[in-house]
Amino acid sequence: MKEQIKLLVELQNKDHAIDSLRRKLREGPERLQELAGELQRLEGNLENDKERVQELKKAQRQHEAEIEDAVAHIKKSRGRLMNIKNNKEYRALIREIEETERGNADKEDKVLACLEQLEKLNEQIEAGEKDLSARRDHIKSEEITIGKETDHVEKELSDMDGSRAELMQSIDSQLIVKYEQIKTWSGGIAVALVNNATCAECHLSIPPQMYNELQRQDALKLCPNCQRIIYWKAAQPTT
Repeated sequence: MKEQIKLLVELQNKDHAIDSLRRKLREGPERLQELAGELQRLEGNLENDKERVQELKKAQRQHEAEIEDAVAHIKKSRGRLMNIKNNKEYRALIREIEETERGNADKEDKVLACLEQLEKLNEQIEAGEKDLSARRDHIKSEEITIGKETDHVEKELSDMDGSRAELMQSIDSQLIVKYEQIKTWSGGIAVALVNNATCAECHLSIPPQMYNELQRQDALKLCPNCQRIIYWKAAQPTT
């Protein structure tokens, strides 16, 4: 039983290494997906900025057209002043001209505001396009790096799976069944070290009689607290 326990410990170590390799295989695509999401966000922001530029240009053209119309109207109204004989009508037309001029001043302020926003947006778009280009280059580089890492990990995982299969041939089939059952519900740790009469996984004490029996290493023992297969320190593999 002593040798069988050693083999179970070795099997568990291999399983942990295999789990670690599988996590590495998932990390690559997850990282690329994260980068793709960042790229999509930047593209969306850039597209929004470009749409905002078009909206501002449209608003600017509209304000400028309204200013031109108002200027023409003011010119026409000033021409009419020379022909008005009624004082009341004269004052009314003057007020109309003044209101139109104030409206034009307001529209000119809006044109200036559009121009200021356009300048900032164009600078923002230029910086965004440079950032986007750099991100795309970075993703291409990451794809190459992750591809190489994936090939290496897949080779290592294949070798580890083969080594695990060979190891299992040396372990009693009933022990393997027991190991797999415990591994399923115990979070992946089916075999626990006992040192100084304490289970390393549940951190609870082993009864003195069981601890003495465990040190003989002649029978399979389960932790009475967490129900994992337990082994004495001396049963750890030397490799």
